[in-house]
Amino acid sequence: MRRAAIVFVHGLFSSSATWGDLQEQLSGLPGAAQEFDLLFFGYATRRTSMNPLRKMPNLDTVAESLRGYLDDLPFPYERLVFVTHSQGGLVVQRFLWRMLVEGRGRDLVRIRRVVMFACPNNGSELFLLLRRSLLAVVGNRQERELRPLQASVQDAQRRVLTGIVNAGYVSSDRCPIPFMLYAGESDNVVSPTSAVSVFPEATVLPGDHFSVIKPGPDGRLVRALQVNLDKALREPFPKEPVSGAYVHAQWEAQGKDFLMEHRVFGPVDVETGSSATQFFLHGGPLEQLSGIDIVVSSENIYLQMSQFFKPTVSASLRRAAAVKGAGGEILEDVVSDSLIAWLRAHARYGLPVREGTVAPTPSGALAHRGVRRIYHAAVVTPVDGTSEYTVNPYAITRATHNVFEVARRERRELGLPLNSICLPLLGSGRGRMTIARSFELVWGALMTELSDDSSWSIHFAVRKRQNFDLIKERLLAMKEENEVG
Repeated sequence: MRRAAIVFVHGLFSSSATWGDLQEQLSGLPGAAQEFDLLFFGYATRRTSMNPLRKMPNLDTVAESLRGYLDDLPFPYERLVFVTHSQGGLVVQRFLWRMLVEGRGRDLVRIRRVVMFACPNNGSELFLLLRRSLLAVVGNRQERELRPLQASVQDAQRRVLTGIVNAGYVSSDRCPIPFMLYAGESDNVVSPTSAVSVFPEATVLPGDHFSVIKPGPDGRLVRALQVNLDKALREPFPKEPVSGAYVHAQWEAQGKDFLMEHRVFGPVDVETGSSATQFFLHGGPLEQLSGIDIVVSSENIYLQMSQFFKPTVSASLRRAAAVKGAGGEILEDVVSDSLIAWLRAHARYGLPVREGTVAPTPSGALAHRGVRRIYHAAVVTPVDGTSEYTVNPYAITRATHNVFEVARRERRELGLPLNSICLPLLGSGRGRMTIARSFELVWGALMTELSDDSSWSIHFAVRKRQNFDLIKERLLAMKEENEVG
């Protein structure tokens, strides 16, 4: 009996036979491949079924079947590696998600790697309209979850990223497991962008959606898999923290430090020119804001909003403004779609805009909370070849001025009754500018604008408790500093 096993998981409308060529190659190779038993998990996935006694299982049901399959393995393998194709990657993610939700993170320790080929992490748009019309007739539950921006898929992905991929230790709700993703360079079913998504370790292999898992004469597929198998055998098992200090530190950073419910401080009346302006401070989730005419979102200079599951202002507003179905699925990505339309009309989509540019969009579902418009301020610049961003102080002051310019124009040309503006601390997130410096830059621009036009109330929005306390102190100090006489 070998001490490790590979569990292969096939995709939509497929079967375990799809791994035949790769199985033959691996079985005859020396080295790491010979240390593993090859196991094949299969599940029902058909295009149609005329049998009224059968129905197509959804991904939750298949994930539960996978758990039963692993629990019933005849040998207690020390290490497991998942190798998946297409929808199989979503099945494994759903399985891991359900394990974490049920507090079984410690039971995942023997899973030492997940290798995904052509997984539709962001959905597949190929023949989308045809799929919706034809497969909806037969009630294909699995195809529905391959459509772009499915809430159930993104919820699982978000939990896997935080509780698996980026986890630092083992506990009931997390377990570090390395993920490696491969996209097919000529795949027209699942684009490389969808296959890679936001996972940190990913690359491209030759082939289309199906040939990417077929060994070729160049040997790249087999070599890539051997590298992953070797790492899965050599890398140490993750451990629980020696003491509770690390767990406590994580809780401090991710829980206690963030305001979970909406808090508001104000009004604080500050002299601005010949009259006073009312300032308010909001803490907590942005989606809980209400009764504010304009909410400003900090964006990059490509004006591309964050994906729904990101912990950013942009992502929070995108989620909150989207029109959702009864099951939470996104029916209309209002703000992002409107922003793309603005770019096509006023700039060059796919190319950067000038720092400080402000693009207005509708507020989507946030209109029910009294939010009339969302303004997108281009303030951070991506650093080529990295996941880092920089911010130019000029971009923050220019964006603040442009917010008022756009708002006054929309008042005049669209007849919108705009009177209140909510600003985040621009550049203090991905741009990593300090809260104090961001506030200083925004405040200076505000004083210039409000000295000539005090018809606005100004709202600041923060999410962290310490930032709420800091801005509260600054507002009170500014009130005292600007008092007349």
